Amino acid sequence: MTYLWQEERGQKFYRVQTDEKEVADKLKRRNGFKLIGWSLNSHRLWIFSNKFSRPDIAKKVLKSVTGKKPNIDAEGIIWF
Repeated sequence: MTYLWQEERGQKFYRVQTDEKEVADKLKRRNGFKLIGWSLNSHRLWIFSNKFSRPDIAKKVLKSVTGKKPNIDAEGIIWF
């Protein structure tokens, strides 16, 4: 599962968290995405940071990377 969230409302900084190796590999190759955290345990987990000017651009980029339709929960966190 892949999650996208804004670090602070109204700011341009976003985080992407995924446990899918294919998505993590794609994000590592894309410009602007920086790997800022990963799991050392048996559960695979990668966390990336990026800067987007608008939330709709962030959603569009993640949709193209994951190939899935985004879902939004009650707190505004987007998951694919």
